[in-house]
Formats: sequence, structure tokens, C-alpha cells
Amino acid sequence: MSHAVRFSIRLGVALVALATVAPKPSAQSGSSAMANPYRLLENWPQSPPGGKWGAVIGIIPDGKGGTWVHHRADPPIVYFDASGKVVKSFGQGMFVQAHGFCMDRDGNLWAGDSPFGDNAAEKGRGFQFFKFNQDGKLLLTLGKAGVARAGDDTFVGPNACTIAPNGDIVIADGHVPRPAHAQPDGDRIVRFTKDGKFVGSWGKQGSGPGEFWGPHAMAYDSQGRLFVADRSNNRVQIFDKDMNYVDDWQHFGRPSGLWILKDDTLLVADSESNRGKDPKTGTVRNPGWKSGVRIGSARDGSLDYYIPGIMPEGLAADELGNVFAGMTLNPILQKWVRK
Repeated sequence: MSHAVRFSIRLGVALVALATVAPKPSAQSGSSAMANPYRLLENWPQSPPGGKWGAVIGIIPDGKGGTWVHHRADPPIVYFDASGKVVKSFGQGMFVQAHGFCMDRDGNLWAGDSPFGDNAAEKGRGFQFFKFNQDGKLLLTLGKAGVARAGDDTFVGPNACTIAPNGDIVIADGHVPRPAHAQPDGDRIVRFTKDGKFVGSWGKQGSGPGEFWGPHAMAYDSQGRLFVADRSNNRVQIFDKDMNYVDDWQHFGRPSGLWILKDDTLLVADSESNRGKDPKTGTVRNPGWKSGVRIGSARDGSLDYYIPGIMPEGLAADELGNVFAGMTLNPILQKWVRK
């Protein structure tokens, strides 16, 4: 092999390595200067059954203009068509605290229940994930009602779910805060087959690489890498297909919601920065930053757009160019469309 060829190979490898390392901008990352190419779609959707929104924690666009929603009111699971009209709803009486929502390759809906208060009326309930078909039939239950500990068949506090490239269900476990009776640690990522068989778990509570403190949302990119919104550590962590730590990005704010489109557009919802006290530290959460939705690239970590003035925990986007924001403090579902 010639020196020129060897040099070309080394240069190519170096450029690939550089492309995977995200910049580490300073606080705010120029949020105020970034463009907002979206406008709020007014009068969408209709009110949910019962007439009142609960905290909107889970949103799944169906790719055809319709939207599935998981919110903290009965009925908790609602489907809206493209016009915003209610078409289906189900799950009445099944959830204490809706948390975590995703759709598998077969179109089934996975919905989590993660209480984080100390209400005696909730004893013996929650800390589970339910698998439904789109008509509301319960197909499978993960976790044990009322049991809040990290195990092969139990959860500390399931926060979010996503579907792995091979169809497995991946669950982020370890809500912050959590009930007094819950295991105080055990934060992790847990994986099951689509039939509910335990595959494995990764991580522990902490702030180091591969550790978590309240993992709150997840998504896979086109390379099969898993992005985790490690909220109480104010970072997005990235893992390869074998769950080896790759990097962490702190310039997307304090991540409550996370979504990745087919072209690796990365959207991160920040609902808590510079507001309230962090249960982990007792200090203001992520001071100096602003809430909103930051939009950039999962490929290199660059930032492009910023939707300011909102505090969404629920977050989704679709290939039609829409962004969906779910509020929890002042419950409402918003749809943002390109200007």
C-alpha cells in the first residue's frame, strides 16, 4: 500500500471521528439568536373526552396527520384525526400517573404508569407498562402494580419507552422525584422483547458516563444509536447499538422530551430549565438556560432552530414538518407547523 493511500485512509478516519464529536457551546447556545421557523396552529385539536386536558406527557403522530395522545385524565389515551377531531379513546381507570408512550412496528401502543407522589389512595397501583392494540384491547402488562424497585419484572418509576431497531421495547426507568416508598436509586435503561421477555438493563444512578439520574425520554437515530434524555444531569447521552457510551451533549438544555426524525433531525424539549429546585441538588434547575424546544442534528450535535416561550414535557414530530408539544403545568396539546 502506498504512502498516499495510507494517508488518505488515515485522513478519512480522522474526518469521520471529528464528525461524531458534537460542539460544546456555552450556556444558551445562542438560543435567543436561533430562528423559529414554526407557528402555532390555533384551535387544534378539539377538547379531549371529558372536556379537560390532563398533563400531556405522550404524543405519537401516525404519519398521516392523526395523533395519539397519552395524558393524565380519563380517558388517558386519545386519538385525534388530521382535523383534530376525537376518533378513539380508552384506558379509563387504569393509570395513576401517565408517563411514557410509544408505538411498536405492529402498531401497538405501549403506555406507562409512574406515580411520583405519596398519595395513600395510589397504594398498590402504578409502576407498570401496558401494551394495547389500537382498539384499546390490553395485550400485555410489564411490571407489578404498586412495586417500585429495579428488577427483571419490576420498575422503580418508568418514564419513557422507544422501540429498538429489532423491535424490542426499551424503557427508561427512574423518575425524579419518586414516592418515599420507592427504591431511591436504580435508575437505568431496561430492554424487553415485544412479548415481554426481559433482555437486560444498563446503567445505574449517577452522573458519570453511562449513568443516569431520572432518564426521561429516548429515541434511536439512523445509525441505531440510542439517545437518552438524562434530565436531572442536564444532558442527552448517546449510546451505540450495544449500549456502549458514545458521548453526552449538554447544549440542548435540560431535556424532558426527545424525538429524532428519519433524516436525524433531533428535537429536544426543555420544560424545567431555570425553574424550581432540583430534587437531586436542592438548587435551581439548570440556571441560566431557557425552556422551549431546541432543534438540530443527531449526526453532529449542531443546533439550528429554537421554539421559545413554552415548557413542554411531551414532544413529538412527524415527517410532514409538524412539531407537537405537550404541557404538564398548564395542560394543553400544541401543534406547531412550518411558517
